[in-house]
Amino acid sequence: MIWIAATLALLCPVFTRMLCAELKLVRPNFQKKPIPSASGLSFLLPLACYPLLWPAIAFGVLGLADDLWGNRSVGGFRGHLKSLFTGKPTTGALKLFGGGLIALGYAWFLFPGKWLVVVVAAGVIALSANTVNLLDLRPGRALFGFGLLVVPALVLAPRSFLDLWPLLIVLAIEWWADARASAMLGDTGSNLLGALAGVFLVQSLPLVGMVAVLVLLLALNLAAERVSITATIEKTSWLRWLDRRLGVR
Repeated sequence: MIWIAATLALLCPVFTRMLCAELKLVRPNFQKKPIPSASGLSFLLPLACYPLLWPAIAFGVLGLADDLWGNRSVGGFRGHLKSLFTGKPTTGALKLFGGGLIALGYAWFLFPGKWLVVVVAAGVIALSANTVNLLDLRPGRALFGFGLLVVPALVLAPRSFLDLWPLLIVLAIEWWADARASAMLGDTGSNLLGALAGVFLVQSLPLVGMVAVLVLLLALNLAAERVSITATIEKTSWLRWLDRRLGVR
């Protein structure tokens, strides 16, 4: 059984490349080189083996809708809300409201009747997804952001990660491809991984820890509405140094 799971995990990226070609999920990266633009599809099959992590799959599906039909000329919370209120709904608005409902539903499942905890936990999941999505502009950034977000959960509940070894195999393969700019996670992958990080956080942190993470994520998301993440990195020497080590530039 272990060998079957390992083989399927190794084959997931191969099937994903074929599926991306079939669905025409290929677009130019920042180097203007056409590459698969939704390699995050690789994570869906391994995650399907873990029912308690279903929000990550749901966020991934919302991201896939954006990869398939999204309008790249509209971005940010304000952009999608403005477009929605002028009668032009976007897949970004679908992610915003659909992701919020998914996060609330899962938080209620974990903490039934505890409304404060539910709201905070839902905010952590939804904003984790959006934060990793915001970082997915250059190779390696989104996966690095995912890694930072899961550090608290990894420290507090390391066994939970060992149980996810098929997903970790796929994660390692896609990290290698993403860092080399030979495939993009897309909204499918960044949304999924961000939501997964949020799920790990709310499962492992006490309320005070969740509040601290929520405040940090909210600050990052609000800042991203006003300033360019890439421009900020380029203007800050230590961030630029770190960024150059995450992947191809």
